[in-house]
Amino acid sequence: MSGPGRGRYFISLPIYYLLFTEILNEEPYPGTLNIEVSTPVSYIERYCRPQFIRNVLFEGRLYGGFRYWLGSIGRDGAVTVDVAIIRPNLSKHHEGVLEVVSSKYLRDLLRVRDGDYVQLELKCL
Repeated sequence: MSGPGRGRYFISLPIYYLLFTEILNEEPYPGTLNIEVSTPVSYIERYCRPQFIRNVLFEGRLYGGFRYWLGSIGRDGAVTVDVAIIRPNLSKHHEGVLEVVSSKYLRDLLRVRDGDYVQLELKCL
């Protein structure tokens, strides 16, 4: 699903860019793919524990933390990409939306449009 485009802004900020480069082991694409899931994030967290990034003070500014899972995303079994699946602490999305961060531009790679289905797999701790 399309979002307000804030993912591009946040991923491009130096602190988040560095964090996601570390998490993904490669440079992140400047943006996220929003995925609407049928299960609320709070329920997912109970059964698949995320890793946490606390709020960060960087150059005198406080940046919100996030919860994340490593995982993969694919569509129709053709392409699967390793990703970080995140839920920002200050998310403006409802409880059923996760954001996917990758080194690739996922909309093009997976050939998805709003409303398309994808397979999202979380690696649980």
